[in-house]
Amino acid sequence: MMRAQVERRYDEYEHMASMAMMTRQAYHAKKLKQTDLFKRPLDEDIAKDKAEEARNRSEYTMKWLSQFKEFRGKEGVIN
Repeated sequence: MMRAQVERRYDEYEHMASMAMMTRQAYHAKKLKQTDLFKRPLDEDIAKDKAEEARNRSEYTMKWLSQFKEFRGKEGVIN
């Protein structure tokens, strides 16, 4: 239960950080539209597909980098 509360707090901090960035952009933009700050995903499945595709590209890149000596054993690199 405490872990859930901590996660809620972190979610709140992330939300506040996003709001601060949007506010800053709103103050400094000349012609700003609402969609410049946030565009609602059209379909949750599309967003999931994009996330899966990004994850797959990242894994491929990590495997490719692990072939080089300077990247072996580094955090996030799959051996």
